[in-house]
Amino acid sequence: MIDVIVVGSGPGGVNAAYPLCEAGLNVLMLDFGNTDIKYRQLVPAKDFTQIRHTDEQQHRYFLGDKFEGILLGDIRVGTKLTPPRLHVVADSAELMPVDSDTFVANESLALGGLADSWGANILPFREEDFNDMPISMSDMKPHYETVAERIGISGSDDDLHTIFGDYGSMMPPLDIDSNAEKVYDRYKKKKKQFNNKGFFMGRAQMAVCTHPFRGRGNHQYHDMEYWTDTDDSVYRPRYTLKELKGFSNFSYVNDRFVLSFKEKENNIVEVTSRIKNSSKEERLQSRAVILSAGTFGSARIAIRSLNKYGTRIPVLTNTYTYIPSINFNMLGQTPRDRRSSLAQLSVIYFSDSSKYWPVLSNFFSYRSLLTFKLLKESPLPQREGLKIMRSLEPLFAIITVFHRDNPSPLKFCVLHKSLDSTPDRLEIQYRSSDEELQKILSVENAIKRFYRGLGCLPLKSIRRTPGSSIHYSGTLPMSKVEKELTCNAEGLLFGTKAVYVADGSVISPLPSIVPTFSIMAIADRTGKLLAQKLKL
Repeated sequence: MIDVIVVGSGPGGVNAAYPLCEAGLNVLMLDFGNTDIKYRQLVPAKDFTQIRHTDEQQHRYFLGDKFEGILLGDIRVGTKLTPPRLHVVADSAELMPVDSDTFVANESLALGGLADSWGANILPFREEDFNDMPISMSDMKPHYETVAERIGISGSDDDLHTIFGDYGSMMPPLDIDSNAEKVYDRYKKKKKQFNNKGFFMGRAQMAVCTHPFRGRGNHQYHDMEYWTDTDDSVYRPRYTLKELKGFSNFSYVNDRFVLSFKEKENNIVEVTSRIKNSSKEERLQSRAVILSAGTFGSARIAIRSLNKYGTRIPVLTNTYTYIPSINFNMLGQTPRDRRSSLAQLSVIYFSDSSKYWPVLSNFFSYRSLLTFKLLKESPLPQREGLKIMRSLEPLFAIITVFHRDNPSPLKFCVLHKSLDSTPDRLEIQYRSSDEELQKILSVENAIKRFYRGLGCLPLKSIRRTPGSSIHYSGTLPMSKVEKELTCNAEGLLFGTKAVYVADGSVISPLPSIVPTFSIMAIADRTGKLLAQKLKL
């Protein structure tokens, strides 16, 4: 008898499964499990400069065999979905169609989910972020600590540590590059002045190993993180899945697209899935189910199973803005070649004296994503523009800003039942109020003034379509009172006896902080509490 079926291998799924396996329960993970079988093996374990100078095959993975790495439409500056990462969104549009003219929904059927391409920026929520949820920081702190020990985190004892506190073991931070170093030096000279205005900067805290850890290598500074994982230093859920496969009581089955669940007599839950590239359906039974199929994927399964088609449910996302900038601190400087492509620095900005709702901004350098993406946005002729871009590349910085999101009647999704053999379609409607948009603009103007004070000239604010941040939550939120399509403090879906949710679906409101760390910690808590219940 299977004790628990876990749906999905993303950051929620693997971290929910871990305490269940440790407790000796029989766990089956069902997953679609797409992986890159084409490009990853082509990328050599060399740094970016060596590859550019020596690898005759580089065009294959930098541009793609079918030039899929060259976007002919609107360029999303800083996109991480390079050809070796496109498996992350493969098949999702066909199997999980979305209808919206106000929202971009990036979904994944990959092994590891969207986190197989994430930027690894990791911070916990703060006490205030749990005010509207039936859990608190005291509930969550031990699970943040457990996850930190499981995945490996690097960071520094700096302003970020002061704000977010200690949540367990931390490796030394990644070395920052020359670009970020100049900016950080200027910040430290005027630190008190900036702090008085609500700005706090520190080395980006990352789910990245800076020394060997649990069979993974230490970071090699190849500047190839958007293309490959040759040193396994950047955390991916597949590393935890690999550890799970070491448990004799754990099984992993891929090529399964989970459709629904049905609670039967004798406290049994039956899960129905469709086998990949087939019309054949498979039914498996267990004592409990954990949905970790992603914010939209879990919502689809719950709505389909409970026959709640046509019901409006909330949707939240971090509004996301890129600010390409010129770092004048680098004029006349030769940047170090040893670097990473990941976030170098993080800034927390409190726009009011209460320090309740911080805004997160990250500072990136720009190189390995290739100059042609910037050239396409330039008004200059291509030949001249390329020369100028190459000269300015050491000065380029990309500043990102994430904004908090709150539930609103203007932000919802509805699952519509298919009347034929095609998949159900998810309609998403998302609009920010005028007050929200004004607040966003005010915050971004303040952040641009802050960076100008550090010698960086913001060139242009590029606010992406809602959903472009790929941070989603709130579709099956934890609730202090019982309501349909919500969960209790343990993650149990109201209206069910043994179906739990452990992914971004349960988080509401959505802080500006990247939610992945909190998703993993909530999933660990759900798995641990369920293990205690099933062991009774």
